[in-house]
Amino acid sequence: MKKSTFIVMLLFSVVAIAQVTNEGSPLSWMLNIKKSVDYINFPEIDIKKLIQEDIVNDKQQGVPYRVGVPIKANYNFHNSGSWTILDNGDKIWRIAFNSPGAVQMSVNFNRFYVPVGAKLYLYNESKSDLLGAYTNTQNQESGILGTWFVEGDKLWIEYYEPQEVAGEGKLSIESIIHCYRSADKHQWSELQERLNQSGDCNHDVDCPIGADWEAHRDLNKNSVAFLNLNNGFICSGGLVNNTAFDSTPYFLTANHCYDGSNPASWSMRFKWISPNPVCATTANSTQGPTYMTISGATLRAKNAATDFCLVEINSDPPTAWDLTWTGWDKSDTYPDFVVGIHHPLGDIMKICRDDTGVIKRVNAGAQTWEITTAGGGWELGVTEGGSSGSPLFDQDGRVVGQLYGGLAACSGTNDNGQYDYYGRLGISWDGTSSSTRLKDWLDPLNTNPDFIDSYYASMNVDEYLAGSISIFPNPTNGIIYVQLKNTSSEFTYSVINTLGQQVIIGIINEQTTLINLTNLTDGVYYMKISNNNTHDYMLRKIIVNK
Repeated sequence: MKKSTFIVMLLFSVVAIAQVTNEGSPLSWMLNIKKSVDYINFPEIDIKKLIQEDIVNDKQQGVPYRVGVPIKANYNFHNSGSWTILDNGDKIWRIAFNSPGAVQMSVNFNRFYVPVGAKLYLYNESKSDLLGAYTNTQNQESGILGTWFVEGDKLWIEYYEPQEVAGEGKLSIESIIHCYRSADKHQWSELQERLNQSGDCNHDVDCPIGADWEAHRDLNKNSVAFLNLNNGFICSGGLVNNTAFDSTPYFLTANHCYDGSNPASWSMRFKWISPNPVCATTANSTQGPTYMTISGATLRAKNAATDFCLVEINSDPPTAWDLTWTGWDKSDTYPDFVVGIHHPLGDIMKICRDDTGVIKRVNAGAQTWEITTAGGGWELGVTEGGSSGSPLFDQDGRVVGQLYGGLAACSGTNDNGQYDYYGRLGISWDGTSSSTRLKDWLDPLNTNPDFIDSYYASMNVDEYLAGSISIFPNPTNGIIYVQLKNTSSEFTYSVINTLGQQVIIGIINEQTTLINLTNLTDGVYYMKISNNNTHDYMLRKIIVNK
């Protein structure tokens, strides 16, 4: 077994200012706007037809899980909705949709531009579910935006534009996604139990997973997201690290999730975790309060040979979200055991574990890791529809694949003993071009390691001393200088590799200190500098490239 630790992550976690996705509330909620807005009424969908299709499709392997259907739309500032001009010249545009019976709804904008100072909100009729504010930070080069879900069958969209940027905003709605089922609701309540609840054998992600993997779980659950493809289908996936350790938001999911969708419209919800975990019982999980959603991505590579798809999220997730970019192992060696983290049926985050040993097998034409029926399937939990694309981790907490398909399911509070299979990351590494392989994106330094460990978002934040200490040059050919400014304190430095191992340690007691790193192999390291009197410290990423 390869042995690794998470000393880097544990020692250097920082306290971040709390931040949530939703900020403020629509201005109309605070004003007495008398001008009414009529609902745009969509025709009822044929729920019986959808259910009959789902009975067939849900049994197919390697197919994303359908929760809704798109309704074509063509609505913008000029042809629909209602404008209200406020006394100071600011403006509010509102539009409302009614799609009878919808459990929840989301929106696809084929033209989205919000100027600085303007805000966009989505909410339901009762104002119990709110998305926003979407601001200029959500503008994308493609001009496309897909939103997260809003509960209910009546959806309001409200845009506020200050007078200073009057006329600059551009919004055009291409489609509305009518969701008729989710993990805890169904448009026909009598079918909920049969079709729409993740199985009772599932374990919420914070359920016990084994002392040998608890630390990895607590780190890697912060990488996994519930993926809304914004075409009526859902999947799972997760952030993955690269050899530059630079927090580029690469997101790994399944190739079959990409098919028929546009990553520019994707939206992801991170850290949707129950605060009161339910572990293979018939009780319902408490829904997590966090609403860390982000929209828009760009395709980087995909390949049906291992059913992988790698995208880059178009904006950086806030550091305050405290996310993890997971490490990976491309050696393609057999793991001691494997763990999956995922969102079955779009439910709150779950976890599963197999101890009996995966095998290498071709499934549905792809090179996969298989959790075998011969081994009794999963020992803890299962996967289900909506889990597609979710990461498979080895004993060291590194990604070795992503979910393609399988027959695993619940039988009461136990699993059914059937198989699942995941595309092998070791095979995904190589391909005929950068658009069909991982190595160009996950190894930008071209150091070709067999594995790297996870990157913790807060590792990139300097603490306390950043204004008093300079470290240069960086990248370095092996010689690096630490310069103190306006301080006479004595400092200790340590250089730590990506496995959390301390490889060099020393004292800084001069204004400029030379540190020799020429004995280190090329790659990424971290330098921790601590004040010996106050014990304050800072952390810097160092790249050695001789």
